[in-house]
Amino acid sequence: MVLLLANLFFLAKFGLIYLLLPLAATADFAFGRGLGKPNGSPGYRRTLVSLSLLLNIGLLVAFKGLPLLQGDRWGWLFTLSLSFYCFQSISYTIDLYREDSQAEPSLLTYLSAALFFPVILAGPIPRTAKLLRQWAKPFALNQEEAAAALLLIGTGLVKKLLIADYLADNFVNRVFDTPTLYSGAENLLAVYGYALQLFFDFSGYSDIAIGAALLLGFTVPENFRTPYLAINLQDFWKRWHISFSSWLTDYLFESLPKSRRFPPITYGYAFVLTFLLGGLWHGLTLNFLLWGALHGFGLWCFYLLTLWRRSRGAASRRQGSVAGNIAGALLTFHFVCFTWIFFRAQDLTTAKLMLQQIASHTAGVENVTPLLAVVLVLAALLHCIPNQWFTACARFSARMPFWVQGAALAGVVLVIQALAGHGSAGFVYGNF
Repeated sequence: MVLLLANLFFLAKFGLIYLLLPLAATADFAFGRGLGKPNGSPGYRRTLVSLSLLLNIGLLVAFKGLPLLQGDRWGWLFTLSLSFYCFQSISYTIDLYREDSQAEPSLLTYLSAALFFPVILAGPIPRTAKLLRQWAKPFALNQEEAAAALLLIGTGLVKKLLIADYLADNFVNRVFDTPTLYSGAENLLAVYGYALQLFFDFSGYSDIAIGAALLLGFTVPENFRTPYLAINLQDFWKRWHISFSSWLTDYLFESLPKSRRFPPITYGYAFVLTFLLGGLWHGLTLNFLLWGALHGFGLWCFYLLTLWRRSRGAASRRQGSVAGNIAGALLTFHFVCFTWIFFRAQDLTTAKLMLQQIASHTAGVENVTPLLAVVLVLAALLHCIPNQWFTACARFSARMPFWVQGAALAGVVLVIQALAGHGSAGFVYGNF
């Protein structure tokens, strides 16, 4: 009950209209109870899961479409995107339909999990059935978990306030708003800067959400794993927004009909369609559609390359040479950065202007200050830190006396207050 009240308080901070969300969650709970009954007819089960899909997709379309159609008339009302709630709810009823999990018998427990406030704004996207299993366990939080949680929250705040917001406010936003005022080198640096800004902004939120959930005794999935070190595009999507890409794989890509007789064609269309829909989820614009299409076609091409390598007997080699992996990582990173241009630009015209400026090969960097250059280099290095280092830091922190941990957290707060005391922009993925 306390957790449910905390969820409702969190939703009310964005708008009182979101206090109606428990009604939709109650409907999904009822659908789940029906799907969990033994000996239900196939038609009855299909009807229940279809109603759940219509409800959640309808919410998603309404909260994304109304502000777009009506402009500012409805924008003030829908300040919170419900995408991550809808994905979480859809996973619950589909898992029940596939008989991969059991229905939750308690409405109170289901509501506290379905509306779990740390992840409802921008993920990570937990599978509701797995989350509910944690509700059945008694609360437990040991010293190491608490240290890891506080370290995650502190790390997330630093990522957001000291790196992502600095890059956005002092360089990236200016170049993307007026690319023709900057040289080709500065436009290229702005693309690199946006790649780092987006990573630190989104992974910073994910760290805060994971840490907050851990303090409450719950584990939610990780969302990032040094994505810009991926050696191919498939590897990238196993490292970037992991909970979303796995959701797309399990509930969309795997559900599309595919033929084993013509895999190059049928799997190809599945890749493209999945990422076209994934692109449109970010926004109903040509920019996001093109971004999704590029990633879909990129994955299709990698799939064709994989089939070709298998036909030549190269499947037994699990990984290539060091030089090959470095080349693959550089190629993948620059392909991803190329697609980020369309993801970030206001429209296709702005994206075209940026590409033209980059192609002009003008080399002036007068607008790149020494501090900005230091932040860019530092952000690139921090991105490459392996997850094992964080685990080691958490264990080391857990062994420290409480007053040392408290002093370290206070130091983080003071540094952030001194360097970013003017406030912060909203999280990028909070808009999706």
